[in-house]
Amino acid sequence: MECLFGFASSVSKDLVCGAFNQLRYPCCFNNFVKKLEEEEGNLIVTRDSVQKFVANAERQIRKTSEVVDKWLQDATSDVDNVNQLLKEAKTKKKCCFGHCPNWIWRYRLGEKLANKIVYLEKFIEEGRKYVPFERIATLPSGTLDILLEKCMNFESRQSAYEQLLEAVKNKDVSMIGLYGMGGCGKTTLAMDVRKLVEAEHLFDKVLFVPVSSTVEVRRIQEKIASSLQYTFPETEVMERAQRLCLRLIQEKKILVILDDVWEKLDFGRIGIPSSEHHKGCKILITTRLEEVCTSMDCQRNIYLPILTDEEAWILFQNKALISEDTPDTLKHMGRLISNECKGLHVAIAAVASSLKGKDQPVWSVALNKLRSSKPMNIERGLIDPYKCLQLSYDNLDTKEAKSLFLLCSVFPEDYEIPVELLIRYAIGLGVVGEAHSYEEARSEVIATKIKLVSSCLLSNEEDEYVKMHDMVRDVAHLIAKNKNEIIKCEEEKDVIIEQNSARYLWCVKFPNDLDCSNLEFLFLKTKLEELDGIFKRMRMLKVLILVNDKDGITPLSTMPLKTLTNLRCLVISDYELSDFSFVSDMKKLQSLSLHGCALLSFPELQTNDAITQVTTLKLLELDKCDIKGKKFEVIKRNPLLEELYIIDIEGEWDANSENNIEFFNTFSVPQTLQRYKIVLGSHIFYGYNVEEFCSHHKTLLLSYFHISNEAVKSLAKKSKVLCVENIQGGAKNIIPDIFQIEGGSLEELIKFDICNSEEIECLVDTSNHSSKVVTLFSKLYKLKMVNMKNLRALWHCFQPANGPFENLKVLYLIDCPRLTSLFTYVIARCLVQLKILLISECDGLKHILVDDEKTEKSQGEFTTRHPLQIFPNLQDVEVKRCGELKHIFLASVVRGLAQLKVLEIGYCPMLDEIFRDIVPSANQDQTEELDEIMDESPHLYSTSIPSTTIVNHSPGIFFLFGFQYV
Repeated sequence: MECLFGFASSVSKDLVCGAFNQLRYPCCFNNFVKKLEEEEGNLIVTRDSVQKFVANAERQIRKTSEVVDKWLQDATSDVDNVNQLLKEAKTKKKCCFGHCPNWIWRYRLGEKLANKIVYLEKFIEEGRKYVPFERIATLPSGTLDILLEKCMNFESRQSAYEQLLEAVKNKDVSMIGLYGMGGCGKTTLAMDVRKLVEAEHLFDKVLFVPVSSTVEVRRIQEKIASSLQYTFPETEVMERAQRLCLRLIQEKKILVILDDVWEKLDFGRIGIPSSEHHKGCKILITTRLEEVCTSMDCQRNIYLPILTDEEAWILFQNKALISEDTPDTLKHMGRLISNECKGLHVAIAAVASSLKGKDQPVWSVALNKLRSSKPMNIERGLIDPYKCLQLSYDNLDTKEAKSLFLLCSVFPEDYEIPVELLIRYAIGLGVVGEAHSYEEARSEVIATKIKLVSSCLLSNEEDEYVKMHDMVRDVAHLIAKNKNEIIKCEEEKDVIIEQNSARYLWCVKFPNDLDCSNLEFLFLKTKLEELDGIFKRMRMLKVLILVNDKDGITPLSTMPLKTLTNLRCLVISDYELSDFSFVSDMKKLQSLSLHGCALLSFPELQTNDAITQVTTLKLLELDKCDIKGKKFEVIKRNPLLEELYIIDIEGEWDANSENNIEFFNTFSVPQTLQRYKIVLGSHIFYGYNVEEFCSHHKTLLLSYFHISNEAVKSLAKKSKVLCVENIQGGAKNIIPDIFQIEGGSLEELIKFDICNSEEIECLVDTSNHSSKVVTLFSKLYKLKMVNMKNLRALWHCFQPANGPFENLKVLYLIDCPRLTSLFTYVIARCLVQLKILLISECDGLKHILVDDEKTEKSQGEFTTRHPLQIFPNLQDVEVKRCGELKHIFLASVVRGLAQLKVLEIGYCPMLDEIFRDIVPSANQDQTEELDEIMDESPHLYSTSIPSTTIVNHSPGIFFLFGFQYV
């Protein structure tokens, strides 16, 4: 009985519990709805986390398991199912005409809700296993502003900044190079660009990767991967490169900034995809070397200059915390210190920061050290500008570049170094070793100079000069001192050398107690006349520049120079040399330059072998020297001479006399001669510029030229620049009476000036060469003929059809009274490059353009249905004092004058038309066609133009068609 009762009790209990369990579905319906909504939120969070995990795995170039992929698919499906259940639960169905809940519906749906909640709890728990407990937080872009120094908005930076932005935003540019001197602020500017492109969301990712002077591919890969929150599963470099490339390609638009690049990088070995394989990948490199930008095929090379003085002062005040309350004495000293930093950003920042809050004596010490080129004690944590710049020197890849770098530091502060002098001194010092020829050595020095400029250790100045920044120069002196090769340059005071070993010396007061045993370079500007006690101690001297510091020419005893047997380069300025035998003892002399010196009539120069014993002489220069003798056979007796420079020799070689021809009568042009600049009578030539003239390595300017002198003709026919006056010998033309049509005469000529030569009637006469193909003056770009009283034509008789004057850009014809016409149509068609045409004082000139007598075309054919296209680049025309000229151009050539900007006409009393219409008035159709041609050329006129225009005959100034006429 008792057992039966227990069984009944158990059954009843189960029935009651089961009933209550079933009743909770309709009774706790709202709680189930609320709980399911919570689980839905948990499911969505878990699903998103798993999706991020999968996406991160894909970025890591890893594949997730199939179980995870299946879970994500189920999660997406479950979210949809839950949404449907919740939507159904919220319909609030009722019965009894809406007065009672529908308990049956609630029961059935509540059971579904409860079961779904249990399922989701287990499903979510499974999904959480696929999500790591922690991950690297994404860096907010604004954090960078806190950590980085902001580049101050200087005008000198603005141009580079705008160029950078334009290149970064340009879809066609994939490689950008920013280069500049070490410490000038390249990294700061690149980071400023990074902040802007991130703020404007121009790229999906922006990576900044320091490279440094030692390229470590594995370290660069790690830097890029770290920025992408990516870790390599491989250890081998090329496998990592493949992984990295796949990862970078996943970013649609990415900017990679490679900072401080010193050499060409192998992107394939690193893993950076090329623009060909990933158009959305843009690379910006910062470097000190322009050649790195070139070698890496940068489509934009942007140079960052140093700061101006005012910008440097603003930066200094900012770093040193100089304010209005700062004492004036400290401000003044700060300005001086700022000036000594010479616009170098890193130097200004380091020095100013180290002086911040310090007392005036500390500032005074800093100023003195900067002035004396001594390194300052830069506080820990600040960039040492000296170390920064020495790194540039250490990374020069050749000893030639390092040697030339030290040589440039010999010159005084802010000195603009002539490249020509730098070349000669460098060759004399053996910077490029023993070259086969002087020309070969010259090329090597130029190439090395370009490398220093590319490394931003030198800067190019105008007119073939270079300059070294003062702080770079200080670093060079420190480097030389550490190598026990002291460089000293004192322009005003005595030289003080702490150690008795100077290698390079530039001074005005030579120290008598100086150890000169290792001295190789000496620039001495002195008032001393006796130098016996100086040169005896300079057995190693290779380069000597001796300049007289007294007013006027001072006699110099040259006997002490005999001891300089190792000398390679000798320059003497403003001395009277009474003896020249010392040269015979200089068995290694390669370069001899005399500037403003007086040379007496040396018997040894004419009779004995004092000069001929110097078989190594490759370069001889006589610049404005007063030579008493008529013969200077040093040139004739040196068959290996490669360079000859004779500039305005005076005395018995006076340019106004015919004595300069005596020199050439004794001169035989050495076959080895590669460069020459011979100027005798420069003041005769109007508008002559010696620097412009001497910028070419084969130039000849003579105030007297006799056609019988073969030496002169030999030099002239190979010249690039030729200026001659007073041509004598009965020649009627330049070619072929003086120079032959065949044989390459004048084929290298680019500038040709002829003046005061009454015998010349024609530039070229081909009347006896009508059957030959003639190409002359193909490289000539400037032709000037002045005071040619009998000149009748530029080109007489047969007109070549294969391009004479094809590169002529400037043509001046002045005072040629017998010249009646200028161009035939055949010649005019060849003048495709002509830009400037000046005609003045040609009283007999009647036509600028005339029909060729040899052609079968009639003049009418040139002016009807096919107007001539000539002078397509002519920009500036000036015609003055041409008494017979009636018109400038025929109307038929108007269409060809597409670039004409200036037409100036003055004092031409017979001129009645600017553009002459030669079509007969009866031919109305052709006249109308010419009017249409003119109307199609609005660039020439400000109003519509009639085919015939009458101009004022009387002198004066007036405007017509937008041009000014005088």
